[in-house]
Amino acid sequence: MKKQRKKNPENRTHMVHARLNDAEWLQFMMQLDKLGVSQSDFIRQAIFTAKVNVTVQPVFNSKKLDEIAMQYGKIGSNLNQIAHHLNAGNPMQAKLMREVNHCLADLQMLKQVVEELAGEM
Repeated sequence: MKKQRKKNPENRTHMVHARLNDAEWLQFMMQLDKLGVSQSDFIRQAIFTAKVNVTVQPVFNSKKLDEIAMQYGKIGSNLNQIAHHLNAGNPMQAKLMREVNHCLADLQMLKQVVEELAGEM
């Protein structure tokens, strides 16, 4: 006599496929054996109970970020020269004060550009 198939009231129609390397497959099979469940039951349980670590990769315009990084480098170089001059015991001169103000203005402008780019992401 033919064994009658039990009707599944949930009518599962979607299939899931995954590729595993040898180590992952072995771990998967060991878990199935330890728990005594089928592959399908294991995956169904994992959907509702597993914690998944997600790494978010930002999407960015590398040309704009390269330009910004270059500008930050120039400003940093200017500030280092000013700091070296002042640490050498030289007084703050009007020319240095103007240069510092220019650097600070450039930094403020770059901050606004970065904030605008971050808003686009």
